[in-house]
Amino acid sequence: MTSNTRYRLIMVGPILIILLNVWVASHALGKLFSAQRWLAHTLEVLTQAEATTSAMGSANNAVRAYLLTGSEEYVDRYRQAGQEAMADVDRVATLAIDNASQQERIATLRQRLTVRFSVLDAAIAMRRAHGAGLSNAALRPALKADSPDGGVSVRYMLTQISNEEKRLLGNRYAEAEAARRNVVLSFAAASLLDLVLIVLAFQQLINARRDREQLAVRAAQIGALNGELSGLNAELEQRVVQRTRELEVSNQELQAFSYSVSHDLRAPLRTIDGFSLALAEDFEDVLNAEGRDYIARVRGGVQRMGMLIDALLQLSRVTRSEVQRETVQMADLATLVFGELMANEGDRVVSFHAEPGVVAEADPRLMRVAFENLFGNALKFTSRTPEARIEFGQTVKEGQTVYFIRDNGAGFDMQYVDRLFTAFQRLHGDRDFKGSGIGLATVSRIIRRHHGSIWAEGVIGAGATFYFTLSG
Repeated sequence: MTSNTRYRLIMVGPILIILLNVWVASHALGKLFSAQRWLAHTLEVLTQAEATTSAMGSANNAVRAYLLTGSEEYVDRYRQAGQEAMADVDRVATLAIDNASQQERIATLRQRLTVRFSVLDAAIAMRRAHGAGLSNAALRPALKADSPDGGVSVRYMLTQISNEEKRLLGNRYAEAEAARRNVVLSFAAASLLDLVLIVLAFQQLINARRDREQLAVRAAQIGALNGELSGLNAELEQRVVQRTRELEVSNQELQAFSYSVSHDLRAPLRTIDGFSLALAEDFEDVLNAEGRDYIARVRGGVQRMGMLIDALLQLSRVTRSEVQRETVQMADLATLVFGELMANEGDRVVSFHAEPGVVAEADPRLMRVAFENLFGNALKFTSRTPEARIEFGQTVKEGQTVYFIRDNGAGFDMQYVDRLFTAFQRLHGDRDFKGSGIGLATVSRIIRRHHGSIWAEGVIGAGATFYFTLSG
C-alpha cells in the first residue's frame, strides 16, 4: 500500500467514525426526546384527568351550596364547573386518541357524567319547586349518591383513567431514564473515540512529518546521485567519442591492410606462380618426376594462398559494409547463384530445388555473398555423392520465418557444430575437401549484420541443413 493510499484511508476512516458517532448520538437523542415527549404527553393527560375530577368536585359542591342556600349564584358556578368538566374530558379524549382502552373508559365516563348531571339538574329543579322546605330525604340522592342508578361512579372512572396514565407515566419515566443513560454513554463513547482519533491523527501528523523529512533526505541523495550520474554520462560520452575515433583509425588501418593484402601480397604470389610455371614448362625435360611434383606443390600452395587472401578480403568487406535493406526475391537469387556456381562444375549433374515465392527484407549484395558461400559449401560436400541434391526453402519455427539450405552430402559430426562458423576451423581435412575455412564465418557475419541467427544440423554421410533468420 502506498503512502498516499494509507493517508487517504487514515483521513476517510476518522470521518466515517465521526459520522457514525453523530448518527449514534442523534439516534440516542431522538429516543430521549421521544421518551420525554411521551412523558410530557402522559403528564398532560393525567393533569387533564385530575382537572376533570376537580371540576366535578366543584360542580357537586356548587349544587350542595345551592340546595342549602337557594342562591342562584351557585347554580351559575355549577353550570360553569360542568362545562369545564366536559371540556376536560374532551381534552383527555383528544390526548389519549392513540390509546384504545382509555377511549373506552372515556366513553363510559361521558355516559356516567351525563347521568350525574341529570341527577344534579333534577335536585336543582326540586329545590326551585319546593324552596327551603324541601326535606333532606328528597335531596339525599343529589347530595350524597355518586351513582344514583347503581352503575359505576364518575369518581371510579376518573380513578381508572388516572391509574392507567400513572402506569404509563411510570413506564415512560423508565424509558426516558434509559434514553438519558444511552445519551450519556453515547456521548462518553464518542468523546473517548474522538480523543483516540485526535491522538492517532497527531501520531499520523508526526509520521507524515517524518516521511517528509525522509523524502527530503532521499531527494537530496537522488540529487547528488543525479549529479554524479551526469558527470559519469559526460565522461562516458567522452569515452565513446574517443573510442569512436580509435575505431575509425582502426578501420582506416584495416582498410590499408586490406589494400596491402590485395596488392602487395598478390605481387609476390604472382611472381612465384609465374616462375614456377616457367620452370615447369621450360625445364620439363631437365626436371625429373620428383622436381615436377615439387613445382606442382609450390603452385598449389600459391593458389591456396590466393584463395585465402580473397576469402579474408571478402570477410573484411562484409564486416565493414553498411546493410541496405530492400525486398529480395530469395528464391530467384538462390537459383541465380546456384546457376553461376554450376557453370564451374563442368558436366556434373546436381538436382536443385528452390521453393518459389520466398522473399525477405535484406541487403541483396550481402545475401548474394552468403548464398555463394552456402551453395558453394553444399556443392563441395556433395561432390562425392552419386545423386547429389540441394534444396532451398523456408519454414516457420516458434512464429518466426526460418530459411534453410539442405544437401545430401558428407554431413558432419554434431559434437563439433560449434566450430562450424569460426574462421579457419574446418571439420574435414584439406585432402578430402578443399577450402579456406572462412566461408561459413563470412556467412555468420552477414546474418549477424541482419540481426539474425544461423545454425546447422548434420549427420555424417547423410547431409547437412543450414538454417538462418533475418530479423527486421
